[in-house]
Amino acid sequence: MAVDPWFQNWHPPAGLVNTPPFNPFLSSFESKKTYQNKSSIHDLKHLSARGPDNILPYLLTLSLVKHRPRYERYDRKPLEISGPFKTWYHWNVLDFDYTLDERAEAIAFEEFIPENNLPLGVEIYKDRIFISMPKWKPGVPVTLAVLPRIPREASPKLKPYPNWKWHKHDTCDGIVSVFRVQADSCGRLWVLDSGLVEVTIEPKQICPPKVLVFDLNTDKLIYKYVFPPEFIKQDSLYSNILVDIRGNKCENAHVYLADVWRFGLVVFSWEKKRAWRVTDHLFFPDPLAARYTLHDLEFDWTDGIFGLALSPYDTNKDDRLLYFHPMSSFREFYVKTSVICNETGWMDVKNAFKVMGQSRGPSGHVSTSAVDRNGIMFFNMVTRDTVGCWDTRKPYKRQNLGIVDQNPETLLFPNDLKIDQDHRQSVWVISNGLPYYLYRGLDTNKINFRVMSAYVDEAINGTICDPNISYPSVFIEHSGDDCY
Repeated sequence: MAVDPWFQNWHPPAGLVNTPPFNPFLSSFESKKTYQNKSSIHDLKHLSARGPDNILPYLLTLSLVKHRPRYERYDRKPLEISGPFKTWYHWNVLDFDYTLDERAEAIAFEEFIPENNLPLGVEIYKDRIFISMPKWKPGVPVTLAVLPRIPREASPKLKPYPNWKWHKHDTCDGIVSVFRVQADSCGRLWVLDSGLVEVTIEPKQICPPKVLVFDLNTDKLIYKYVFPPEFIKQDSLYSNILVDIRGNKCENAHVYLADVWRFGLVVFSWEKKRAWRVTDHLFFPDPLAARYTLHDLEFDWTDGIFGLALSPYDTNKDDRLLYFHPMSSFREFYVKTSVICNETGWMDVKNAFKVMGQSRGPSGHVSTSAVDRNGIMFFNMVTRDTVGCWDTRKPYKRQNLGIVDQNPETLLFPNDLKIDQDHRQSVWVISNGLPYYLYRGLDTNKINFRVMSAYVDEAINGTICDPNISYPSVFIEHSGDDCY
């Protein structure tokens, strides 16, 4: 395929990705100027000389102040530190919140086979961490669990979310097999249930895929969307989910769901309670990127569209970009969300799906990616034991792709990645050595799974991803239509 020259020097389309000016990140104590206002301090000193009637209004005002939780106040030391990443949880094998008798019974009936359980997806919302465990193999009793954000122990037993009953249904009313979840800014947890079990043996679609929406304030189900038959192709596997909310318009949400094995994208409108399936040839795997090498292990995957990430919302254009890539590919692609959110018109837009700049190069396989509110993309390079980054203001060229951390032990196959919603954002990663689990089995005598995080400002500090760092060769001027 001929490659146009602009592919080599891609930058975000002019006028669409207008990310806000990059502000210096605040420390955990934020603005110290608050404590340097001498006149305010002087006024407070005289409060003690006043009567209760005069002091009461000040006390009432203080009681109404809503304090943002500061999780870093807790003096819990990380288990490991690698670059900017701190490991908060790790496991040799997973265990669940059974009673002793229940656990023994589950093992006896092979409802729980410890070495068959593998954590895949991670999500963070306020003081909780959510972990998904698809049913790759038999003996996986729980497919979605929750942990406290502040660790109390290094390798805790996982608590089923929202409770055990949801995981013990013999019908499709329960939660069957979850690959990934996402919490939105409106306090909802979107759960993508593939309905597919025993993927590594002989995949069985025992229930249709569905999306379950839980209220995170009550942990009650508020909506369920079951995929219609026309969305379920032979060997479909819905494995990734991304929620698109602009501002605080919670009722106008769109959800993007990737079919990694049959190369499609389902778009669900929360307002309309409808969905449609979008297809494009860029969703397909690249046959030249289907061979993987992870240390001493070689394997072939032909996985299509998988990674999904959103650019910051442009209020002037009322639009944003959906970045995407197949798992078996070395390239990144994008489409305007205004195109795919048009149920009947997306097919009429010519060349709507576009290729970005340069290839990431050999072994440039990326699983998941996410963009922070300042327009910095983070991504997992699974066969390089690496978390990378890219400032979306800069051309998508290899010299503009930074390395946040590379570690063959702690980042052995970094599988999922999320950015939390905190004021000072963090990037969270779960590593799980997935190919070893699939093809050789895990060594239960060593640590196999890790949940870790890094503050975004610390992760990009000094890298090419830092918007405060620019090199003369980085920025290339284009007219507004050069990228189309």
